[in-house]
Order: sequence, then C-alpha cells, then structure tokens
Amino acid sequence: MSQFPTEPKNIKAKINRYERELRKEYEAHKYIDDSSGKRYLLGPFYLLLGDVDGALKSFAWFEQMFPDDMGEPFHTLCWALALYRAGDMTGASQKLLQTMLSNLYLLPQLLGQKQPRLDIWHGSNIEEKDYLEYIQPEIWTLWDTDALEWAQVKYESAEFERIRTRYIEIHSQLKTEPVGTRRSQLVTEAFALRKISDKL
Repeated sequence: MSQFPTEPKNIKAKINRYERELRKEYEAHKYIDDSSGKRYLLGPFYLLLGDVDGALKSFAWFEQMFPDDMGEPFHTLCWALALYRAGDMTGASQKLLQTMLSNLYLLPQLLGQKQPRLDIWHGSNIEEKDYLEYIQPEIWTLWDTDALEWAQVKYESAEFERIRTRYIEIHSQLKTEPVGTRRSQLVTEAFALRKISDKL
C-alpha cells in the first residue's frame, strides 16, 4: 500500500483524482476493474479529513458498486469507525465484527493486545498476521480514546468472544481437513459466522 498523504489539500486531491478515475472507468465500461485498490482508500481518506458524512457516502457507494467484494480489513475497520462516529451503533458493531473475522490479528493490534500467530488455516494473505505490516499508521491514529474503549468492550463481549472462538476452531480444523464434504461444511459455517454481523 502506498504511503498516505498527510496534508489536507493532498488528501482532497487524492480523493478527487480517485473518484474521477473510478467514475470514468465505470462510464466507459459499465464496471470497475480497480486492480490498484483505490476503492478501499476513499473512505479512510475522508476520515483523515474528519469528514464522517463523506466517508459514509463513500462506503455506501462501495457497497452499491461492489456488493460481493469482501473488502480489505483496514477498510472495514474504518467503516466501523465512521458508523460509530455517526452514532449508528448497530451498524458499527456489525462492521467491527466483520473486521474481527476478516483478520483475527487486527483488533488485538488496534487495542494494544498481544496476539501470536494462530495455528490455523489462513485462507488468504489478508488473513495473515503479516498483513498488519502493510497498514498505514494513520489508520491506527484515527481511533481516539472513546472509540477505542467502545471497540474493546465489543471485542471482549460474550457475543464477539463466542463467534471468535468458534471461528478459530473451524480454521484450526481446516488446517488439516482434506478436500471433501466435511471441509465444505466447515467453510460454509465459517462464511455463515461472517454473515452473523447482519443480525447483530
């Protein structure tokens, strides 16, 4: 991931350029092939400007344009923060849970908790602990004390702990489970847990 701009004028310039490029691509092709990942940066950039409404509009656009996109963990984390700052506590909790399951090391890092690499199957590189090395420091500094306290309460809640424990159990089994019916059942259950956030 490229370095984030820090000056407000540079952040605004990046937002304008990325939005313009993505809009032109859609107008030309009726779809967006965003291999560079600009779509994941817009919401966080708005948050860096302190523009919660702009961030929410960007996340809503992302949801509309990329409904099947699992997203990047840092992007979902910022989405949770934007909803929290907007006072949408249900939506914020949903996105925080999605963040937790998209990368099991991300929330512990945010909260200053040690989390050794788990002895589990990691389905992709964004689920690995090494993923944290690529997150820009500005993502962490977006979180003030109140937001961190809220995130910690949610992370340590019985519901989050129950879901997290089962998710880890499943991925521990997936590390050695061969291709077949049982593995398919475990994968289906893991995806179902990631969808539970819609019902929180």
